[in-house]
Amino acid sequence: MKKILVVDDEPGIVKLIKQRLEFNHYEVITAHDGLEAFVKVSEENPDLIILDVSMPTMDGLKFVKATRGFEMKNTPILILTALSLTQETFKTFGINHFLTKPFNSEKLLQKVAECLMS
Repeated sequence: MKKILVVDDEPGIVKLIKQRLEFNHYEVITAHDGLEAFVKVSEENPDLIILDVSMPTMDGLKFVKATRGFEMKNTPILILTALSLTQETFKTFGINHFLTKPFNSEKLLQKVAECLMS
């Protein structure tokens, strides 16, 4: 069973994503900001990270910069964002997958499958 870390500061979004992924047979762990996610990555070694950009304490892009140099170097990241950032912006951080909010569950599951296959 693939393990996915969901990181978002909005509890409703975390709950929705967690329920949808668990219904589709993924193991889900959660964090509410980049700092908490940093700890969870070390403890849990997820197969995929679904990450919001705008969060308190440590935002998503700072989290990526802080963690890309070591143990999660090859862990795929799926960015969820309401910001109007471009795909080129994400590629500079080594992120090839993103989804804009609001999103539908089917598109999320499709992106998760793509990330886990790459």
